Amino acid sequence: MDRIIFMKSVNFEFLRPENDLLANLGGLAEAVLHIDPGSALTRLRSFAEELTKAIYKEELLPRMPQSSFYELIKSPVFEDCVSKSLIHQINFLRIQGNDTAHGAEGELRNAQMALGTAHQLAMYMGIKYYGKKKEQIAAFVDVKDPTATLNQLQKSVSSYEKELQKQQEELERVMDQLERERTRNIEKLEPPARADQQKRQQQSQQVADSLQWNEAKTRALLIDAMLLQAGWDIQNSDQVGQEVEVQFPNNPSGKGYVDYVLWGDNGHPLAVIEAKKSGNTNLQAGREQARLYADAFEHMGYQRPVIFYSNGYETFIWDDHQYNTYRPVYGFYSKDSLDYLIYQRHYRAAELEKFNPELSIADRPYQIEAIKTVAAHFQSQRRKALIIQATGTGKTRVAIALAELLLRTGWAKRALFLCDRKELRVQADDAFKQNLPSEPRCVIGETNKIDQSARIYIATYPGMMNRFAQLDVGFFDLIIADESHRSIYNKYRDLFDYFDALQVGLTATPVKFISRNTFDIFDCETTDPTFEFGLDAAINNEPPYLVPFRVKDLTTDFLRDGIHYNDLTEEQKRQLEEDLGEEEARNTTIAGKDIGRKIFSEDTDRIILENLINNGIKDETGSLVGKTIIFAQRQDHAEHLEKLFCKLYPQYGTKVCKVIHNAIPHVESLIKEFKKSDNDFRIAISVDMLDTGIDVPEVVNLVFAKPVKSWVKFWQMIGRGTRLRPNLFGPGKHKTEFLIFDHYGNFDFFEEEYQEPDDTGSKSLLQTTFEARLELAQAALQQNHASAFDTAIELLRADINDLPDTSIAVKRELRVVHQLQQTDLLKGFDAKTQHLLANTIAPLMSARVLRDKHATQLDKLMATIERCLVEQASCFDDGRDLLLTEIDKLAVNIQAVRQKDAIIAEVRSADFWQAANIERLEKARKELRGIMKYRQQRTGPGYETGTTRAGDSGVREAEREVKIAGANEAMIYRRRLKDILDQMVAANPTLQKIRKGEPIAEPELKTLTSTILTSHPGVSLEVLNEFYGRTADQLHLTVREIIGLDAQAVEDHFKSFLHAHPALTAQQVRFMNLLKNYIAQHGSIVIEKLYDAPFTSVSHEGIDGVFTPDDVGELIAVLKPFIKAEPKSSGSQPESTQE
Repeated sequence: MDRIIFMKSVNFEFLRPENDLLANLGGLAEAVLHIDPGSALTRLRSFAEELTKAIYKEELLPRMPQSSFYELIKSPVFEDCVSKSLIHQINFLRIQGNDTAHGAEGELRNAQMALGTAHQLAMYMGIKYYGKKKEQIAAFVDVKDPTATLNQLQKSVSSYEKELQKQQEELERVMDQLERERTRNIEKLEPPARADQQKRQQQSQQVADSLQWNEAKTRALLIDAMLLQAGWDIQNSDQVGQEVEVQFPNNPSGKGYVDYVLWGDNGHPLAVIEAKKSGNTNLQAGREQARLYADAFEHMGYQRPVIFYSNGYETFIWDDHQYNTYRPVYGFYSKDSLDYLIYQRHYRAAELEKFNPELSIADRPYQIEAIKTVAAHFQSQRRKALIIQATGTGKTRVAIALAELLLRTGWAKRALFLCDRKELRVQADDAFKQNLPSEPRCVIGETNKIDQSARIYIATYPGMMNRFAQLDVGFFDLIIADESHRSIYNKYRDLFDYFDALQVGLTATPVKFISRNTFDIFDCETTDPTFEFGLDAAINNEPPYLVPFRVKDLTTDFLRDGIHYNDLTEEQKRQLEEDLGEEEARNTTIAGKDIGRKIFSEDTDRIILENLINNGIKDETGSLVGKTIIFAQRQDHAEHLEKLFCKLYPQYGTKVCKVIHNAIPHVESLIKEFKKSDNDFRIAISVDMLDTGIDVPEVVNLVFAKPVKSWVKFWQMIGRGTRLRPNLFGPGKHKTEFLIFDHYGNFDFFEEEYQEPDDTGSKSLLQTTFEARLELAQAALQQNHASAFDTAIELLRADINDLPDTSIAVKRELRVVHQLQQTDLLKGFDAKTQHLLANTIAPLMSARVLRDKHATQLDKLMATIERCLVEQASCFDDGRDLLLTEIDKLAVNIQAVRQKDAIIAEVRSADFWQAANIERLEKARKELRGIMKYRQQRTGPGYETGTTRAGDSGVREAEREVKIAGANEAMIYRRRLKDILDQMVAANPTLQKIRKGEPIAEPELKTLTSTILTSHPGVSLEVLNEFYGRTADQLHLTVREIIGLDAQAVEDHFKSFLHAHPALTAQQVRFMNLLKNYIAQHGSIVIEKLYDAPFTSVSHEGIDGVFTPDDVGELIAVLKPFIKAEPKSSGSQPESTQE
C-alpha cells in the first residue's frame, strides 16, 4: 500500500519508519495547534485511538471489529496486558478530545498539554515495540505558531485548512483500509494465557517506569486538566503553586506541603486543593488535611482560602467561611469565581430575608412572601428551593425580583434563567429587559460563544446543554429553572449538577401532581414545597388575582362512541363509503378520542365551531366572539378546522380565525398579532404552541378539541384563560370569568380515571434495551440457561463499557461503573448487583451516544425474544411475528440488504424458529443490525387523513360544577351577596344607613332580609350566618360587614404596610398575609382570634410567637380599622370599636 507522506512533524518523526499513521496524526495536530486548538485535541484523540489499535496489533489481542475506542481501552484483555498508567494517559487524550465535541472551546494550553502527553505515548510505543532507546528519542519541542510562516507563503489560513481537510480525508480512507486488513484475521485470535498477561503487564510497567509515569503523575494529569478547563495556567507558579510549603505544627518537621495552591492577583491564596489517591475511598482525611492547610495560611497572616479536595473520581468544595457543610463539584472554580467567593465574605448581606424585593417588579403580598421565604431558606444554608405558583400570578416577576435581590445583596454575581422553549426564552428576555434595564443580559443560543461579561443569562435547556462546558462550575451563583418538571431532570440533570449554584425551581403544576423526584431534586419533603400560591388561593383572594372559569361539556354520538361502520345508519354508511371508498369504509372502527387524528368528521367539527360562535363569550359589542384558543389534535386537524370555519363563516374567514403551529414560517409575528387586543384576529387554532407559557389576558374562551393525557399540561392549558384583564368590555367592565368548552371528556378523565403515572420519566431507547438485556440475564439465571446467561452478561458489559465518563451523570457513579467494568462483579450477578444494574446503571444509559436507532431497536426486540425463549413463554411467537414483519420492510433495491440475503432467508425459514437457540438468534442479530435502517416506511407521501361528511348527532350539553379547593360555600355566597347588595345600595335607604354605620330598627332589618331572599332565592343566609358565627337576628352585622368591606382597600392597606417595612421576616410576612385574607373574608377580627387558627399555623403561640412586644403596638395600629368587639345583645346599636 502506498505511503502518504504529510508535512514533516516536529516531535513524531521517530515513529514514521514503523508507523507513519501515528506520525501523520501527530503532525496534523501540531499543524493546527495554534489555528484551532479544538481541532488539534480531536486529532490527538484519534492519535490515542490509533495507538491503542496498534498495541492490540503488536500484542496480537483479540477484539471485535466494530469496537468503539472506549470498548478497546476498557476490554479486560487490554487492561490485563498493559500498565495502568498507560491507560490513564490514553484516557486523558480521549476525554480531552470528547470535551471539544461538547462545545468546550479547545484552549491552546489544553492542546499543548495534550500534545506533550501524546509525545510521551509515542515514546512508549518506540521503546516497547519499535526497538528505540530512550536516549535516541529527541526531547519534546514546543510547536511554534505557524501563522507568520503562512503569511510569508501568501497562503491564507482557509486554504491551509482546506489542504489539511484534503489530507484528513485521505487519511480516513487509508485508516478504513488498514482497519479492514487488520480485522480480517481478528476472529481467530485467542486472549493470551493468564501468566502471559501478567508478564506483558510487567514489561509494560517497566517501560512506564522508565518514562517516570506513576499514579501520582496520572492523578495530577486529571487535576491539571480540570484546572486548565477552569482557565488556570498551571505552568505559571504565580497562579498555581504546587507542593507549597506552609507552617504545620501537626508534622514533626513543623512544615507541611500543600498539593496545589491557587493564588489571587494580590498574592493571597484563593483556594487550596488536596489530592488523594484515586483508589482511596477515605476522602474525609483529605478534607481534614485541607482544612488544616487553610488554618495554616490564616495563621501565617493570609486570607483563609476556599478548600477543595479530590481523588480524581470525586471532587468537593468547602467554603467553610460561609457554609458548615462541603458539597460535590464537577470541576474547579475559575479565578474570577473564587475572587467572588472571597468578596462575598465581606459584602454579602447576612440577613437576606430582611430586604424587600424591588417593589416595582414584585409588589403583591404573596410575591413578597415567596421571595422572603426563599431568602430565609438560603440564609439557613440551604441551597435549593421550589416555588409553586399558579399560571398568571407572576412567576416570572418573582424570578426577576429574586435575581435582582441576590445581585443587589452580594449573594450572586450572575444568574441563569432556564426555560424549555425558544418562544419562552424571547418572552423571558423581554421581561428582564423591561424590569432590569440596567443589568447586562446575554441570551444563550443566539451564537455559539457565551458572552461572559453579562450578569443575567437566559437560555433554553437544550441550548445550555450544548454549551455549558465553556464555563467554569462557579460561573453562576443562581439558577432559576422555569417549569421544572416535564422530565426535565431526567434529560438535563447534568446542567444542575455541573454548576455549583443556588437553585430555584418554578412550576405552575398543582402540588398533588408534582412527582416525588421533583421534590427530591429541590431537597423538599414530598408535597411540601418551599412556597406555594396555587390557582385556588389566587381565585379565592379578595380581590381575586385570577379569574375563575365555567366548564361546558358538549359531546356528540361520534365523540362519545366513535365511528364504527357496523353501528352507523344506512345514510351514514353510504356517506362514509362515498368519502373513504367502500373497502376502507367497511373496515372503519375509530374511537371517539381519535376523531381529528385518524379521521376528520366534518359534521362533528361543525358542531364544535357553531357552539363556540353561538355560546362563547363575546367582545364588548356583543357581535363577535372574544379572543379564543382552540386546542387541536394535530397540524392537519388544525388546518381542517380553519378551512371548515371559512366555509361556515365566509364573512369572517381567516381574518378572524388562523392556525398557529411550529411549521408556519414567522409564527412569532402571528403570536404577536394574536396578543394585540384591538384587532379582528379572535380565534387561534393551536397545536402545542399556545398550550403553555404564552400570555394573552384577553382570552375568554378555551375550546378543547382534543383529549389531553397529562395533568401538568392540562392545567397549563387552562392557565391560558385565568389572567385578569381590567376594562376588557369597556370602562369599569372587567373580565370576571372565562369559558371552557370541553368536547373530549377531559374533565371526566381527570376527575375519574386519571391515575398519577409512576414517575419513570421518558426512558431512552438505550435504557429500555439495557433493561431488556438485564431481564434476559435474570431469566437465564432462574432457568439455569448457561449460554443465554453468558450472552446477556457480555451484552451488559459492552453497554457499561460504552458509558462516557465525561457525562456528569456517569461521573456521579464512576466508582461503581469502574467496578463493573474492571472486576467480575457482573459475572457473580448476585441480588445486590442486579439491584445496582436496574436502579443505578440503567438510567445512565441515556448518557451514551445512540449511533443507530434502528440497530438498537433490533437489539431490544432480540433480547425480548431470547428471554421468551429461555422462559418458554408464548411471547416468543409475538416476538417472532414482529421481527418477521420488520424484516419484510427491508428495501431489496439496496446493495447492503442484498448482501445479507442468506441470513434473511434463514430467519424467514420455519426451521430457524423450530430449532431456535441463543447462538442462532445472536448471529442473526449481529448480521441484521447494520441494515435495519433500510426498512421502508409504509405510509408514503400523499397519504392524507380521510374526511367524512357523515351526519353526527346526539348533542349533549351540560354545565359542569367546578370545585376549586378552599372556595367554601360561604365565600361564594358572600361574593354573590356583595354583588347583589352593591347593586341595591343606591335605591335602598336601609343599606345606605348600614354603610354609614347608622343604627337601624328591627322592622327595617326584617324588610331588608325578605327583599334579599325573595329577589335572590339562591343566597343562603343561614350559611353566611354560620360562617360569621352569628344568630339569625344578627344578620344586620353580617350585612354591614359585607357591604362596608372594600376588598381592594383591605389589600392596599396591608400591601402598603409590607412595602413600608422591608425588615419583616418571611414568617412575619406570612402572618400578615393570613391576617389580610382573614379580614377580607370576615370584614373584621377580634383580638383573641390572633391566638387561634389559622394564625397558629405560623407559630403555635399565635401572634406572640411571630412578633416581639415592641412590634405588636405597630401591628394593632394597622388593624385598628378592623378590630371589632361583638355586641352582647341583638340590639340595633352600632358596635363599639375597641382600641
